Amino acid sequence: AYQHPPNIDAARWFVNVVWPLVHERLPDMKFHLVGSHAPKQIEALAGPGVVFHGYVESLEPFLNGCRLAVAPLRYGAGVKGKINMSMAHGQPVVITSAAAEGLFGEHEREYLLADDAESFAGEIIRLYQDEDLWNRLSDASIRNVEEHFSVAAARENLDALFRSLDKNC
Repeated sequence: AYQHPPNIDAARWFVNVVWPLVHERLPDMKFHLVGSHAPKQIEALAGPGVVFHGYVESLEPFLNGCRLAVAPLRYGAGVKGKINMSMAHGQPVVITSAAAEGLFGEHEREYLLADDAESFAGEIIRLYQDEDLWNRLSDASIRNVEEHFSVAAARENLDALFRSLDKNC
């Protein structure tokens, strides 16, 4: 949602600075801007290769129909739910250090990480073109979410917490 200022900043930085580098090398590739409560400045980012959707009823078409996801956050905190959603669907992601917080992953293992525009664009291009890398990240992403963010993982953590509380009482 674009009510959160880091998302507005990320979309603007990506489309204005990173996307031209990607679009130059992969002119047929499309970038989809999705999210509720988009201000006019986000709608105005639609252009060559950039499709603005705004609010959508379901993310399924984007999770199943897009080759990769990006999280170009330059600031913010906490676990990013949409990244986990992409990873849970086996959709590899290119992220920044700010977006990686709390993901329990590593660059080149569960995702690709870059913080400057040239590197971010380079990782997108590499992931888009390298099928072996795409498959490896896709598989590792699914395992990561199952291990750290699934219902079973939450249950196991809660059980461990309650066991530790019983010992301390």
